[in-house]
Amino acid sequence: MNVGRVIPAALGDAALAYAALGVKVFRVRRNKTPYANCPRCDKQSSLYVKHRPEECRCGVPTCHGFWAATTDPALIHKWWTEEPDANIGAPCKPNGWAVIDVDPRNGGDKSFRALEERVGVLPGTVMQLTGGGGLHMPYLSPGFDLPGEPFPGIDFKHNGYILLAPSVHASGGRYRWAGDGLYRAPATPWPETLLPRKERRPAPAPRQAPRHRFPSAASSAKRPGGGKLWTVDDLVQHVMDSAEGGRNRSFYFAACRAHELAEQGLINLYDAEAGLLSAAGAVGLTDSEARASFDSAATRPGDRGWAA
Repeated sequence: MNVGRVIPAALGDAALAYAALGVKVFRVRRNKTPYANCPRCDKQSSLYVKHRPEECRCGVPTCHGFWAATTDPALIHKWWTEEPDANIGAPCKPNGWAVIDVDPRNGGDKSFRALEERVGVLPGTVMQLTGGGGLHMPYLSPGFDLPGEPFPGIDFKHNGYILLAPSVHASGGRYRWAGDGLYRAPATPWPETLLPRKERRPAPAPRQAPRHRFPSAASSAKRPGGGKLWTVDDLVQHVMDSAEGGRNRSFYFAACRAHELAEQGLINLYDAEAGLLSAAGAVGLTDSEARASFDSAATRPGDRGWAA
């Protein structure tokens, strides 16, 4: 049974309470930026030295607050004694969480309704009200990276962090746990319907004959530069790994490969279509443009190269 715990109203006491429950915390300014007190690590300082925060060698535990998140009560007491009004940050992945962050001010409520219409009602989990009308839905981490902003007004926070109750929102409202106001550790796995297709458990599906659109050479099933054949999972991952600004091109490339491989009988075109359309939605392409691109790929000449 997931027993609820009372979280004190004072921020410093609340931070200590979370730490006692095994939640790693750090200080966050009211503008949601972590503290970085060491001049060598503060970009506004003339003494700043460029480096990766996770490789910091300054030895000051308050630098790079996100990376300094801890359950050490002595350090937490020191932090909030120095800054009693500091908000409480919690890094998601180090705490084993992945969080759906819904921001209605940016259309998150509409996106969330559309999301559930598309994938079904998401499994229940603990929820936190942000104080500004938003909502946090923490789940257990799926163990691999997720797209950061898959839909307007919705973030999948996994590599980042969230604020914890009773932190103060920019609007002046306080964060609080929904329902009875008690904290309960997230215990529900990340929804399988929100996983990239390659990470989902395989489900039986009727096999259908591939649509034959054009001929292609068997050698074109090779990866760029040779190597093993492309699979549906490879093509889906190619779309999921695409950088902003190149997502349409990556999707079209994968769609072309899918049609060619299906023509050779190496993959099932309908499996590929479902996987690629799901990946397109995850990286921010609309369903209509993804479907149009997928269909367009079927009519492109088959003597094309493999440059991604």
